[in-house]
Amino acid sequence: MRKIKHPKRIIKTACLTQTEMGEIPFILARSSARRTLTITIDEKADVNVASPFRMKERDIHDFINEKAQWIIKKVNEALKNRMILDQKKFDHGDQFLFLGKKYKLSIFERNVKRGHVSFNALEGWFITIPQQLSLKGRRVKVRAKMLQWYRAQANEILGGRIFHYSRLIGVEPKKIAVRTQKRIWGCCDYNTQTIHLNWQIILSPIKVVDYVVVHELCHLTVPNHSKRFWKKVEKVMPDFKRYKKWLTVNHLDMVLP
Repeated sequence: MRKIKHPKRIIKTACLTQTEMGEIPFILARSSARRTLTITIDEKADVNVASPFRMKERDIHDFINEKAQWIIKKVNEALKNRMILDQKKFDHGDQFLFLGKKYKLSIFERNVKRGHVSFNALEGWFITIPQQLSLKGRRVKVRAKMLQWYRAQANEILGGRIFHYSRLIGVEPKKIAVRTQKRIWGCCDYNTQTIHLNWQIILSPIKVVDYVVVHELCHLTVPNHSKRFWKKVEKVMPDFKRYKKWLTVNHLDMVLP
């Protein structure tokens, strides 16, 4: 007899609970497909709680109270990170990373329709934008041009690094996707042999880029993070821990708001 699939139900509500650490506002998402209770803090420092659909409200509040100290810590970290990201205004003179080095952004207003971006390793970026844009419109245009430039560089650089290391390791992905990923630098779908890479990884030094590429290529044969996997990574890149640490220390500089 065929099992009938019921549509997933999700109900979101704004809630507030009193804890020993003070009041904690949160968004509660009850889902009929969920079996566990989880808490996440997003980039805006909002607390999000996901729970099974019929879980008792008292149990949810007790869980938040139990995790209150961790929640407050993560909220404060997110607020600090948000302040750092908000300083990146895409204004004349701002600095951004490319392959591990910071370069200056220079903006020029000209009688043009679309704008243009160029780059050299001595002086950084030169972006030409249309005249008479509002401050907000100016930043939107500059940001769009910067991201367009970064993505083009990422496609070229990452394609070359994958080509090199796939032959060195002796593997070949069936598909490669370079895209925006909020929380990760890369991932590998072992079943489809597909590698996904975050284009923002090219803000890091080329050796760090190589580490991420090697990491995901090794997942084509070892889908987990077992000792066997790390030995495979180490065989190709003996000092990979240095580059892994670089990502942890410098991750905020690599995020473009």
